[in-house]
Amino acid sequence: MRSPLAVLILTIGIASATGSAGCGQSISLNQGPGSSQSVIFTTSDGIHRPYRIYIPSSYSINTPTPLIFSFHGWNRSLEWQESLTQFSNETWNPDTIAVYPQAREQGRAGWQRDSEYQGIDDITFIMELLDDLQDKYCINPTRIYVTGKSDGGGFANDLACDKIASTRIAAFAPVSGCYFQDVSEEDCHPNTVPIKCTPGRSSVPILEFHGTADIIVPYEGGKRPQCKKCLPSIPHFIRQWSKRLGYGLHSKTTKLYDGNIWKFEYGHKGKLGIVTHYRIDGLGHAWPSTEPNNDNPDGTYFEATPIIMDFFRRWSLPDNEDINRDEM
Repeated sequence: MRSPLAVLILTIGIASATGSAGCGQSISLNQGPGSSQSVIFTTSDGIHRPYRIYIPSSYSINTPTPLIFSFHGWNRSLEWQESLTQFSNETWNPDTIAVYPQAREQGRAGWQRDSEYQGIDDITFIMELLDDLQDKYCINPTRIYVTGKSDGGGFANDLACDKIASTRIAAFAPVSGCYFQDVSEEDCHPNTVPIKCTPGRSSVPILEFHGTADIIVPYEGGKRPQCKKCLPSIPHFIRQWSKRLGYGLHSKTTKLYDGNIWKFEYGHKGKLGIVTHYRIDGLGHAWPSTEPNNDNPDGTYFEATPIIMDFFRRWSLPDNEDINRDEM
């Protein structure tokens, strides 16, 4: 437990932060703005973890810059994720550093949330990597964001529910996320299953996309006996986030694209949409895009990536929010 003085100092540090320790430092000679590069990061326990980093053309070593982590799905790669999400495309992302970490492989690449990856602490890995990036680049510490697809979307939600990570990351955008809960097959009721989540702050912006034809992570949720876990239904998952933040179960509902897309926004007044969900009728386990991509050869009604960018631009870590760090 931290002392009240330590909590105060930590809170003041967040409130007054304007740029990270990397501001003013030159970037690697092997990397120029407007390009991406593969890098190996060594964790505190000596594990070598690869990631790919994209630096926008607009990057200045003296201007605090936002940063996005983008997590790949199960048995995918950082290269796949970069191509899929297009956060390295300056048309949609002209001003934000994008980082694509690689999951550890235990036969197949997956994040710590899967039962076969027990003993791997990916949350600590991401927090250490964030520290390292802030030491090397001029980053705005109030504008760190997380997104991910499938298992990576589930891991993004794990970070949102973590007491420490949720106080360092401003907003979260899982896509076709896999939100496993450790519940027995007998107790798996997708519309009521308890969802474990204890974020370290009271206001956590969440944007979620999910297709109704997803057979990998079904929209209606269900039992996953092969891994002894339970998937909540997506409506239940979203409503629990709204309830957790104190906004209840009522949403503003908007039909888009002739009713093929339903947008649900929770919150009120200036925070309407702090929890937002897009339901895409007929879309499978895919990253929404109008053009064919690695997930979907046919495309769908809209692009998720620019919507995510707009959502991220709306939110930053607040200066005066009550952050619960007493038990950290």
